[in-house]
Amino acid sequence: MKRRVRRFLVLFVPAVGALAVLAFGLAQGALPASFAVSGRQMKVSADELSGHGFALYPAVVHSADGDGRPVLTLTMRSARVLGLCQSAAVSTPLGRYTVRLSASDPARPSRVHGLSISATDVDADVDFRSLLLNRDAGGLGTGAPTSGSPGDFGVGADGFVVRNVRADAWLVAGGSFQVTGLDVSFGRDVRACF
Repeated sequence: MKRRVRRFLVLFVPAVGALAVLAFGLAQGALPASFAVSGRQMKVSADELSGHGFALYPAVVHSADGDGRPVLTLTMRSARVLGLCQSAAVSTPLGRYTVRLSASDPARPSRVHGLSISATDVDADVDFRSLLLNRDAGGLGTGAPTSGSPGDFGVGADGFVVRNVRADAWLVAGGSFQVTGLDVSFGRDVRACF
């Protein structure tokens, strides 16, 4: 048992150091953000997302084990984010832990360009401007950073406000992500985002 704990600590300490450097870079807007949970879903939530260039379309993401996962991909050209949170359950030799990244100061919103969320379930209150429903996903024409496959179902909007976002996601990526007051927590008693 001691050997497994030692091995865990040898791997864990540099990983936490790398995570701290990454978190600092993300908070300063110096690094592009890309979070993926290999083989496991994560929880993503926000109190409010507002911005321009929204698109939604079906897609497939591949996990490290090679399995394809059907998802709905939501993309946003630019957005202001309040109450951002991302959490995931992690199995370790010492048991199950939760990793949580959050920025919850309502006076200091996060800003993102080229945001993409690949999710299996999304719950939110939405307010769209210039809505395009059932348009070809290959050409939504809203300025969103990505589009779907030609012929697939698509939803697009020039402007949007999305509140009380709760998503079970496989992947969240941002071309640039500026987070003020990023808090990174890891532990058995750390709460998931929802």
